[in-house]
Amino acid sequence: MSAVLRLTDVWSWWAVLWAPLLVLAVGSAAHEWLLTARSQWRLSPMEWVFLVVAHLALAASLALVSGLLPR
Repeated sequence: MSAVLRLTDVWSWWAVLWAPLLVLAVGSAAHEWLLTARSQWRLSPMEWVFLVVAHLALAASLALVSGLLPR
């Protein structure tokens, strides 16, 4: 294990540590969209706005963390 730590870059370990959180975020967003599609007529317009803003914030934060957006 120590040989692996010595031969790899720090950023690769950060990616490994954050990967489960990314999977959880993407999975929860997909599950939320599935539940929303089932009950789409029960949401008020303001709830739709909050839902879209929350997902845009998630996408922006993931793009920022992955390096797709400038800091």
